[in-house]
Amino acid sequence: MRKLPSNILKTAEPGKYSDGGGLFLHISGRDEKGKPRGYWVWRYSFNGRRREMGIGSIGQLGLKAAREMRDEQAFEMKRTGIDPLDAKLAREAAERQKREVLTLDELAPLAYDAIKENLKGEGNAGRWYSPVRLHILPKLGKMKIEEIHQTDIADALKGLWSTKYPTAKKSLDRLNVIFNHAAAMGLDVNLSVVPHAKILLGAPKHTEKHHPALPVDEARRLYQSLDIMKNVDRALMLYLLFGGGARVKPLREAHEREFLGDIWIVEGDAMKGRKGANREPFRVPLSAEAMRVVNAAKADCSSGFIFSTARLGVSKTNRPERVPVVSDQAMENIMRDREAEWDWSEPCRLHGIRSTFRTWAADKNPHIYAISETALGHKVGTNLERTYQRSDFLEARRDLLGDWAAFLAGRV
Repeated sequence: MRKLPSNILKTAEPGKYSDGGGLFLHISGRDEKGKPRGYWVWRYSFNGRRREMGIGSIGQLGLKAAREMRDEQAFEMKRTGIDPLDAKLAREAAERQKREVLTLDELAPLAYDAIKENLKGEGNAGRWYSPVRLHILPKLGKMKIEEIHQTDIADALKGLWSTKYPTAKKSLDRLNVIFNHAAAMGLDVNLSVVPHAKILLGAPKHTEKHHPALPVDEARRLYQSLDIMKNVDRALMLYLLFGGGARVKPLREAHEREFLGDIWIVEGDAMKGRKGANREPFRVPLSAEAMRVVNAAKADCSSGFIFSTARLGVSKTNRPERVPVVSDQAMENIMRDREAEWDWSEPCRLHGIRSTFRTWAADKNPHIYAISETALGHKVGTNLERTYQRSDFLEARRDLLGDWAAFLAGRV
């Protein structure tokens, strides 16, 4: 059979052309620049079967290169005794699997990106991803997600499971989210792996530890030792006056526009919980003592953020929206100093003040459970009960926090 001329790609019209030796050229047309579109096919016999295999497009292979490719494939078939088409399909399947089967290192960020908009602050604090980054990825990150077995997970977390169970549980829960995301992507993962790993880890050898509560009298002593002329002291004073009912972060980042008369309105997104979890704004009544602290803070700032550490309200990067405020660590340091100075029996920290207030409230009047819990920002009752009981006990909480402020200030 006559071989194709060397200029065939320039002159050929759409159609099928044979070059001999089983090599065929298929021309489908020409593009807008007049260049031909098409591909090369090699026909051959293997174990008595007629086979046909594409060996490349005419954009990839010219006539000479196509002949060389055909000859190489024929030589390999004779040398190995393997069908070239089967070998090609196996290579393509392996490459496809290599692309599709991701490691845990590759999948974890994808799963995180998919859910972070539903996390409080869109996950920018890094608290969701931190257990994954610290306790999962160092040991399992390089493994293909489909190859991870429950024993791998159990081995990775068994030490943490007995020493820091809450962290280990968070790590396991996050890993379960990643596995479910992989399944949603169509990867062939076994969703029972994480639950089975939990079974292998067994019952946690963990005793839940509560934040040590500052003794009530020490809370009063602490409050009276603080200096209203100092910014960090003012933040701690206000936190004490609220009995820890306002969480530390929204308090540190409080803006003067949130204070309407003798009420501080904390936006729902700033309350504890996930974004979009139907968090209502939380009204915090201000006692006369709390108003004194707030007014002192307002007078000493020009940024709008009452606990700003930037006098002009502008950060070093000249971005007013990122005004620095007092840190929770600075507030903790005051308590550490008092602990060392006054020889506290336990290392009491900020969160423990909530228990201090709750203890004081229970001793004062054990029948005001709902009011005390609401003062701490807790939901009271079932969903059904809250459907009918919609009061936030603002005035009752005002009286309660007023009595608490009087106690702290030493007026009772």
